[in-house]
Amino acid sequence: MENNHIDQQFKEASKHSEEPTVFPGFDKVWEKVEEKLDQKKEKKKIIPVWFPYGIAASLIVGLGALYFLNKKETAEPVKPLIVETKPSIEKTHIDTHIAKIDEITKKNIQKEKNKVHTSVERVITYINPVPEPLREPNLSNIPSPPPAIEHHMETSDGVKNIEEVVMTGYGIKREVATTSSSVSTVSEMLSGTVPGVTITKPGKDTNIRIRGMSTINGSTEQPLVVVNGIPTTIDGLKEIHPERIKGVTVLKPEESSALYGSKAANGVIVVKTKHLRKAEKERLEELYNKNLKEAEKKPVEKEKKFPKAGQLTAGEVNDFSKWEYWKDIAAPSLDQYKKTWKFYPDRRVSVQLTNKNKKPVIGEKIKLLDDKKNVIWEAVSDNLGNAELWINPIEVELSDSKNYYLSDASGQIISNTVNEFKNGQNLIVLDKPCLEKRKLDLAFVVDATGSMGDEITYLQSELLDVLRKVESNLENYEIRYGSVFYRDKGDEYITRRFDFSDKAEDLIKFIKQQRAAGGGDTPEAVVEALQVSIDELEWSQGNSTKIMFLILDAPPHQSEENIQKLYDKIKTAARKGITIIPLAASDTNKETEYLMRTFALLTNGTYTFLTNDSGIGNNHIKPTIDSYEVEKLNSLLLRLILQRATLPECTKGISNENINKKMETEIDRQSDPKTVIFPNPTKGMIKIRTTYKIEELYIYDVAGKIIMRKENLEEGKNTIDMTPYPQGIYLVRVRNNKNWETFKVIKN
Repeated sequence: MENNHIDQQFKEASKHSEEPTVFPGFDKVWEKVEEKLDQKKEKKKIIPVWFPYGIAASLIVGLGALYFLNKKETAEPVKPLIVETKPSIEKTHIDTHIAKIDEITKKNIQKEKNKVHTSVERVITYINPVPEPLREPNLSNIPSPPPAIEHHMETSDGVKNIEEVVMTGYGIKREVATTSSSVSTVSEMLSGTVPGVTITKPGKDTNIRIRGMSTINGSTEQPLVVVNGIPTTIDGLKEIHPERIKGVTVLKPEESSALYGSKAANGVIVVKTKHLRKAEKERLEELYNKNLKEAEKKPVEKEKKFPKAGQLTAGEVNDFSKWEYWKDIAAPSLDQYKKTWKFYPDRRVSVQLTNKNKKPVIGEKIKLLDDKKNVIWEAVSDNLGNAELWINPIEVELSDSKNYYLSDASGQIISNTVNEFKNGQNLIVLDKPCLEKRKLDLAFVVDATGSMGDEITYLQSELLDVLRKVESNLENYEIRYGSVFYRDKGDEYITRRFDFSDKAEDLIKFIKQQRAAGGGDTPEAVVEALQVSIDELEWSQGNSTKIMFLILDAPPHQSEENIQKLYDKIKTAARKGITIIPLAASDTNKETEYLMRTFALLTNGTYTFLTNDSGIGNNHIKPTIDSYEVEKLNSLLLRLILQRATLPECTKGISNENINKKMETEIDRQSDPKTVIFPNPTKGMIKIRTTYKIEELYIYDVAGKIIMRKENLEEGKNTIDMTPYPQGIYLVRVRNNKNWETFKVIKN
């Protein structure tokens, strides 16, 4: 072919180099050029003498530049490579190009020998102990690139791949070991990859918030952004391209306030970037100063003032302190309540669990089975080792079983003979250790409709006081706090929740921000509130005390569907070991009182209510009971919490002295008892000496729950065996005619 002399000239030029110069793919490309030239020759077209030299020079320049560009350690696509073919190129220019390309080639070969492959990664510092990796971008919608062209180089070890190059219509992209990303903003980079960060509308118009109290309270305030030590705003963060960022650290409000003060109340995003230009720094500072000026213009909301705690008065009705239930409600009214709500807990199976050392077995899951081994009720033993189970507590679910069994959580039968409570407790000894530590989950579910407006600020004040006192009384306990405020359908919200946190101050902030509004009709969204509080709050999974105060003044919406939902939620609460303690506010009617008392019985709780003694709020209907003791609401709530949360000593001594208020008052007022009980303390056997016949004798636990009953004991000396019961404080009440005497007995 006529153009062979070009190839010869190129080879002559390469002889002057120290190593043979081989351009990747040169032979294939040159064959294509020759083919084109031959085709032109066959068409008998006249090719100017300069044309082959121009083609060769262009190819040499292009391939040399290609080889050189491939050595750049970057993943960014380069601009389109444009090669111009000029009409006149002298031979001296060609020689100059060849020499230059030869020099570049030798340098690249040397670099290839000494090359150390490094990977480029974006580093994000997480607030979590175990960092989560950045989420890989979705590549499913990206078209596959054309097959890569393999290039080789000759070395002393033989022929090997230089690197893989993907040819695109816009240029050349070198594939390196890097964290690939198609994001265009920092918010897109953080979206879904940084725990604790909530991002809405990732992109230019975006909101970034760090989860914590600000998000719980519905705040729209943005976190502080610090870029290379310069405070700025989210707008400043938006102007930084992700590829310029070296690392990101996210600090939650409680961690950032110590470092950055009050301006970090909504958390901090700390960003480290590559070198910032002076103009960029000034822009970040400008945005921050602008934000400060706008904040100064906003009206400052005054902190809500609460009344002094300790003003509301309350009482307690513990239906477990009664031998027979519902005798204090008139039959016609009771029949109406049963017909309306279907609830009627009457057949109780009470279980007392102890270990071989007479310590209560706490947090043990117990199942009540029928004769077909179907589970009909589940419960968890409390801090006194007591579990309460029920047969047919609702009319729509009836069991005709002749025999019942008790099993543990695994289904293993622990008792083949089950007594209903009227025939005595089921005393079971298990081979379990004494529990020395237990978590406490404490939740407040509050009706926040307009009808609560007369008392809600006082209730908030009492709750805040209780939280502080719980912290001081249970210093060595792990305590978590949660809350649900609810209204009704059609209001601003139906439920608003604060999930469990071990920081009481966070719940205090949440409670302070709630207001009473909405409602209108008498029933409220009680069903929805129970669904959220029982199913959606993150109750502890392990062995823990779980207490939920349900504060309300109105019943749920009544329907067959809602009745079934209520029953399902109450049954779930019992299975999880959640004790429900209702607190009835002003204007609570008798029907609601009945329903709340059933909730308390079915979950091993007690019923509480506000009274008129404080003079605060609307009228409070007295409960249907013969007598009760009035006490300060904050003291009552604290006592009920401590009764259920305090663990017994695993060695010697009695730790739980939070006695039922009514019985404690009876003991204090007792002046000249006619009955003598000894020995006290006792290891199990107690003797009772009287000068009269005892018509009834009851033994209660520290919370006021009946655990034993005796009738018609002759005057003189009688012996009661308490050996099977766990160590602790017990209350003994004896009756002669209409006179009651109450005594505190310590069992070691």
